Amino acid sequence: MAKNKIILAFASLTVAISANAQKVAPKRAVASTKTSQISAPKITTLNRVNLPSEKSFQPKETGIQMPAAKAFVDIKPKAAKSPDMVVLPKFQPIPVLEQAKVVIKPEHIAQIPIVKPLDFGPEPLLNEPQSDIKNLVEIKPEEYKMIQALIFMDYNKRYDLAMALFVELMDVPQYAQQATYHYAETALGLKLYSEFREKMLQVTKEAKDPMVKKMAVESLVKNMQYLQISDIEAIDPVAKQLDVDTVNHTSYLLKKAKYYSEKGNLKEFENALLMIPTEAPEYKEGTLLKAVLNYRRGQVDEGITELEVLWPLVEEKKKDQIRNLTALTLARLYFQKGDYKAAYKYYLSVDKSSGQWLQSMVEQAWTQILANDNIGAAGNMFTLHTEFFTKAYAPETYVVRTVGYLNLCQYGDGVHVLEDLNKRYKKVQEELEGYQKANPKGLAYYDLVKSFLKNTKQEIFEGVPRSFVVELARHPTYMNIQSQINAYEDENSRFNKVTIDLIRKERDARLEMLKAKNEFSQAQRDGKKGDGLRNLEKKYLAKGVEHLIYSRARNGIKKMREAALARLTKEENTLREKAGKNLQGRFGELVASLDRLIDQQEVLSYEIYSGAGEHIRYQMAGGEGKQADKAPASLTPDDKDNYAWKFKGEVWDDEIGHYRSSLKNVCPQDENERSPSSENASTDAGDANEKHN
Repeated sequence: MAKNKIILAFASLTVAISANAQKVAPKRAVASTKTSQISAPKITTLNRVNLPSEKSFQPKETGIQMPAAKAFVDIKPKAAKSPDMVVLPKFQPIPVLEQAKVVIKPEHIAQIPIVKPLDFGPEPLLNEPQSDIKNLVEIKPEEYKMIQALIFMDYNKRYDLAMALFVELMDVPQYAQQATYHYAETALGLKLYSEFREKMLQVTKEAKDPMVKKMAVESLVKNMQYLQISDIEAIDPVAKQLDVDTVNHTSYLLKKAKYYSEKGNLKEFENALLMIPTEAPEYKEGTLLKAVLNYRRGQVDEGITELEVLWPLVEEKKKDQIRNLTALTLARLYFQKGDYKAAYKYYLSVDKSSGQWLQSMVEQAWTQILANDNIGAAGNMFTLHTEFFTKAYAPETYVVRTVGYLNLCQYGDGVHVLEDLNKRYKKVQEELEGYQKANPKGLAYYDLVKSFLKNTKQEIFEGVPRSFVVELARHPTYMNIQSQINAYEDENSRFNKVTIDLIRKERDARLEMLKAKNEFSQAQRDGKKGDGLRNLEKKYLAKGVEHLIYSRARNGIKKMREAALARLTKEENTLREKAGKNLQGRFGELVASLDRLIDQQEVLSYEIYSGAGEHIRYQMAGGEGKQADKAPASLTPDDKDNYAWKFKGEVWDDEIGHYRSSLKNVCPQDENERSPSSENASTDAGDANEKHN
C-alpha cells in the first residue's frame, strides 16, 4: 500500500511541473524578443498533494468460488513378507597335504656366478656428411631410346618407329637381348611372322637373362600358329625347364602332338592331345589325330568311337577339310573291319569340293564290289568316265569298273573298258616315264607345277598332261610347303610396304616442317612477339623432330630389311628344293601305280577271255543265267526310289555316287554268288540305260 502511495505522489508532482512550464513558456517567448540574457525561473516551493488512502480488499469480497474441502482418507500400508534367510555353507579351508618345500636356500644365492654385461662391440665410425648434390639415377642415352621405343610400341602402336629404335639398340651389347626381344614383338605387330619367329627363337637360344629368355618362350608358345611344327624341338625343352605354361595354349599343344607323331613318340603325342579341351577350335583336328594314333596301335574300335563322337560336330560343315577327312577316315576304318554298310555311308559323305572326293569314290566302288553290289560299283565308275570328268586323272576307275563287269559276267563290256584304259593311259605312261628319265633333279618337278599354276588352262606341260599335274600338285606334301613359301613372299611384300610407308611419311613430315619453318620466319620478319611466336617456334621444332624420327626409322628398317630378305630368299630356296623332292617322289609313286594298273590289264584280259569261253560253252550246253538276286539292303536303294534314265552324255552333279548300271548278272546259276542280281544283259556302249537313286 505504501508503495502505491509513493507512485501516485510522484505522478502528481510530474503533472504540476508540466502545468507551470506551460504557463511560463509564453512569457519567456515574449521576453526573448527583448533580450537573450534572461534566465529560466527557479522553483522554490512545492505544493503538497493530498492523496486518498488505498482501499484494502478482503477475501470474501473477491467473489472467488473455492472448491469444497475433501475428506482425508487414511491409507494403511500392508506389511510385506521378508525373504527366507540364506544360509551359507560352512567355510572349509583347503588342507595342506604336504609340508612346504624349500626351493633354494639363502646360502645358495651367493654361489650364483656373476654374468658380465654383453659387449656391444666398438663404437661405429661415422663419415663426415657430404653436402654435394648428386643425381640419384642417371639415365643414359640408350635408356632414353629404349623408353621412347617402348612408348611407340606399347602406347602409340607405331611398330615401324619402334622397330627402328630397337634396331639401333641391338648393336649395344648391354641392351642387345632386350632389344632383340622387343624387335621380334614389333615384327609380330607388323605381321612379319617369319622375322618374329627368327628373332624370338634367337633370344630363346642365346639369352643369358633367364627373365628375358622365359618371356621369349612364352611369346613363342602364345603365337604358335605362326611357327612351324619343327620349332617344337627348340621350344619344348626350354618351356619345361623354365616352367612355362603350355596347357592353356591349344595351338601349341596341337603342333606339339604333330611333331611327336612324326618322331614316333606316341606317349608325348597322346599326352599333348589329351590336354586339348573340347571347346577349343583345335579339338576337332586333335580328335582326328587321336583316332589315327589308335589305328596305328591296332585299336580300330577306339578310333571309330572317337570319330563317331566327333562326326556330329562337323557333319554340317560340308566344305570343311577336317569334316571330309573325318568321313574318309571313318569309311576306311569300317572298311577294314568289314562293315561295308557303314563304310559306304561315310564314303558318300565326303563332299565333292574336297580334294579327297575322287579317291573316296574309287574306294566306295571297291566297298560295293566286296559287298556284292557290282551293279552299283560299275554304275558309279561309269559316271567317272563321262565327259564330266575328262580332265580328271583316275586310271584306277577303269580297273574297278572292269572287275564289276567281270563279276556280272559282262565280258564284252569289260573288254571295252580295258581298251579304253589302254587307249587313254598307255601313251600317258610312256610320256611320264620319259619325263622322269629326263629330269633327275627335284626342282624340275617344282617348275613343272609352277608352270601349271601360271597357266591352268594349258593341257600339256612338257609332255605331261594337265590332269596328271593336278593330281601331282594336290598332295599335302607339296601344298603345305608351298603355303609356307607363299607366306614368305607375302612377308617380303609387307616389308617393302613398311619401307615405302616410311618414305612417304618422311616426305610428308619434311613438307610440314618446311611449312612450319616458313610460318615461323614470316612471324619473325613481321615483328610478332609473345605466345604466338613461341607457339610457331614449338610447332617448327616438333615437325623437325618428327621428320628426324621418320628418317632414322627408314634407315634402321632398311638395314634389317636387307638382312631379312636375304634370309627369306635362302629359306625359300631350301623349301623349293624340299617341295621338289616331295613332288619327285610323288611323281614316281603315281608312275609306278599306273604301271601296275597297265600290267593288270593283261591279267584282267586273261580272266575275261577265260570266263567268256566258259560262259559260251555253258550257254551252248543249254545252261541258264541266274535269276534275280537281291543286293545287300545297305548298299542297294529301294526300287520305288529308282528310275531308269537314258544316258545322253550328261550326269547330275548331286547324284554322283548313287548311279547304278543297268547291266545285270548273267553268270551261270551253279557258280558261286558274286553279284547282287541277274537279268537280261545289255551294254553301256552308246546310249546305254543306267539307273540311279
